[in-house]
Amino acid sequence: MIFSWSEEVTIKSLRVLSALCLFVAMSSFLQGRVQIRMGTMVPTGSAWHKILQKMGSDWSIATDGEVRLQIFAGGVAGDEGALIRKMRIGQLQAAAISNAGLTVIDRAAFALMLPLMFESYEEWDYVRAVINVELEARLREKGFVVLAWSDAGWVYFFSKEPVTRPSQMKQLRLAASASDTVAVDIMKWAGFRPVPITTVDTITGLQTGLIEAVSLPTILANLSQFYQYAKNMTDMKWAPLQGAILLDERTWNRLSSEQQEKVMLLAREAGTGLKQVIRLQEELALKAMKTRGLQVWEVGEEAMEEWRQTARSAYPEIRGRLVPPEIFDRVQSLLEEFRSRR
Repeated sequence: MIFSWSEEVTIKSLRVLSALCLFVAMSSFLQGRVQIRMGTMVPTGSAWHKILQKMGSDWSIATDGEVRLQIFAGGVAGDEGALIRKMRIGQLQAAAISNAGLTVIDRAAFALMLPLMFESYEEWDYVRAVINVELEARLREKGFVVLAWSDAGWVYFFSKEPVTRPSQMKQLRLAASASDTVAVDIMKWAGFRPVPITTVDTITGLQTGLIEAVSLPTILANLSQFYQYAKNMTDMKWAPLQGAILLDERTWNRLSSEQQEKVMLLAREAGTGLKQVIRLQEELALKAMKTRGLQVWEVGEEAMEEWRQTARSAYPEIRGRLVPPEIFDRVQSLLEEFRSRR
């Protein structure tokens, strides 16, 4: 086909205009898409990881592909302190972490993991239903949005030598926070021998003898094989550990109100799923470790009272130094309220 000069100019103009329209459309599409990079310590391929993956898939489906989640599991993005630092500078936009990680942002998170403060999930759930509302507000003020709360399980001591009394634990080098000097100082004050170490270096520390004991939930001890290097577990619920799905507020504000509603709803469904998995798998993880050589040491009532006294003696130091006094007192008041109703 032969075109005149004027026709050729018109055709070229139309092509340029079409390309420009396509570029504008693609730019708008890309600007509307929100890519969320999430870091977490949960082991790759674990039930926790799969629930988070499903949450990300659900986000994409519910928002027509505009909100997408990329997960860096198994600690490849660093320990929980590192995840928070990376969220602050924009390298990550989200994290699935424990309360231990949240304390990097706000010490009030320690309030729900106080040693030997809680005896059952029932009383812990009662207290945290109130305290978590306050925690969400405090974290929001610091630029973080809690999408959902979950569980990480009860923390137990795993050690190279049998431990049933606090005097025995005080002889061992116990893994402690690598970043929280106040928590380490309080452990020293209580008579323990804390060794600051990152979570990702803990197994190496056990192998080399740098540390001789660690406190972990049973599921994490099983999945990460910590118990292979610390084959003795003290049969005592030291503290419950909470989990949270956290999003950077700058990323949250990029979402439309409709997207925010869908992301929050699906995250809370994932949080509920994680909670159910944890509570179901805790005992199964313990049984699995016992079949592979883990020794579980019962704590008698006399020894248990020694542990309680050790924990209580540290409460005045924890109150104010680790946990804001008003939050600490609120936890105790709610706990007394729950127990008075039984």
